[in-house]
Amino acid sequence: MICMLRNMGVVLGVSLILIGCSEKEIKRDIDLQKKDTIASSSISKTIEFVHIERQQSADSVEYKVIIPDSSISGIGNFSPIFYDTLPGYYTFRGTPFRDQKQMGELDSLPTQIHIDWVFRTSIGAGSTGADGSHRSWGGGAGWTGQPNLIISPDKTRMNILQGSLCGKVYSLDYGTGKEIDSAFDTKIPIKGSISSDPEYPGIVYVGQGIRYTQECGARAINIKKNTLLSFLSGDDKHSKRYWGALDSSPLIWGQFLLWPAENGILYKLIRSEKGLKIHSKFVYTVKGNNHLGIESSIAVYGQYGIITDNGGSIICVDLNTLQPMWYSNNTDDTDATPVISIEDGKPFVYTGCEVDKQGKQGFALFRKLDVVNGKEIWRFSLACHSIANGSYIYNGGMLGTPLLGKSNCSSMIFTSFSQYKPGNTGLFAAFDKITGKVLWQTPLSAYTWSSPIGYITKQGQFIILLGDVIGNLYVIDGQSGNIITQKRVGQNFESSPIAYGNTAIIASRGNSFFRISLR
Repeated sequence: MICMLRNMGVVLGVSLILIGCSEKEIKRDIDLQKKDTIASSSISKTIEFVHIERQQSADSVEYKVIIPDSSISGIGNFSPIFYDTLPGYYTFRGTPFRDQKQMGELDSLPTQIHIDWVFRTSIGAGSTGADGSHRSWGGGAGWTGQPNLIISPDKTRMNILQGSLCGKVYSLDYGTGKEIDSAFDTKIPIKGSISSDPEYPGIVYVGQGIRYTQECGARAINIKKNTLLSFLSGDDKHSKRYWGALDSSPLIWGQFLLWPAENGILYKLIRSEKGLKIHSKFVYTVKGNNHLGIESSIAVYGQYGIITDNGGSIICVDLNTLQPMWYSNNTDDTDATPVISIEDGKPFVYTGCEVDKQGKQGFALFRKLDVVNGKEIWRFSLACHSIANGSYIYNGGMLGTPLLGKSNCSSMIFTSFSQYKPGNTGLFAAFDKITGKVLWQTPLSAYTWSSPIGYITKQGQFIILLGDVIGNLYVIDGQSGNIITQKRVGQNFESSPIAYGNTAIIASRGNSFFRISLR
């Protein structure tokens, strides 16, 4: 029997029905503290996270919590080691807030983009899956395709880990672009961003975005030993959507790994040196909305996670209990990962949607919500459209993850919009974080799905690097929106870069990974 928790209209804070693999009902009391003092994953000090009360909006979410493994508590044990104290990037955007942990550093305003090295990947074979027969996804990387950067404690070894559409996870030397370890071949295209485990060196978590010759699911691999540690199929009997892909970049949360899936389930997985096993699942539907599937990555604030899905649902979940705390309707497919920002001690989340379920024409939203209750602070709306290329549809709107400004742009947030005018058009814009006022808008040579990254000069100027779908890289002044320089580098930058020093690592569609430097 599976116990369905529905629309009770009351706070379910004192007890939760958990379902074990024996199908017996287990009651477990959970003590919810009013404040949770844990190590922040975005700033290197202990802070107090505000407790979130369940809001009436959560009644829109019908859900069940399934516990295949009740041998350990579902309460997260937080540690400052994960993401916080280690240099590099171990997950998409580097932190649970998804706010770009590490800004690049520049001596002065750059005037040119220099290609330091190029690595060529394999080319994938034609697809035989349900997404379109005989289509080749090539190599390189697509959306979101951000690499990991693993730096040894003494900073003598710097390792780039990058998933590819050819199905391989590559291990490269940051300085030279040469392979360090043999590539691990999943034999199925990797479309999202991989994650690495800071506690278990060499363990990498890999999801697949395309159903190919192999089964889609969650893979834990040891890149050093070139071995598969565990595989969890995305074809889950409890899912409400039959599509087993995982585009999202999973996140470590204490002893668990949080991994949203395109089958509409949020998985809480137990991680170890042996790989992954399922602890619990959050399975849900939303009243009046039958569109499911999570392609964005989960953002985490203390014991609370924020997920967004293909139906435009934004849900805050208590990660201890997997109970929804609030719900907000984002109106359309929300693939861009939400970004959490602490402003005057209060948590807010920025998110936006694309034009998908609305049809060929519609409105992309960019919104700021209060993390505590899900209430909207402000919104921006822009008319956008989708483009058809044969049987494939390229959605317009907001697909890149927003970038919080720093230094002289600390009051600003930046994001991009695709296809806001007829044809292949892109717009990059800056907003005031407090009011939502548009501060500037910069047209691009083509649309972009890539997420921007930031650099800070010694003079305190905030500089942005952004790629587009025809292979341009732009260097943009964050204060004015002026394009300082741009250069055609790759074939198509759907993937998102990482910044280190005055360099960036970014993968292109086709078969190329680049390291570039701003000079």
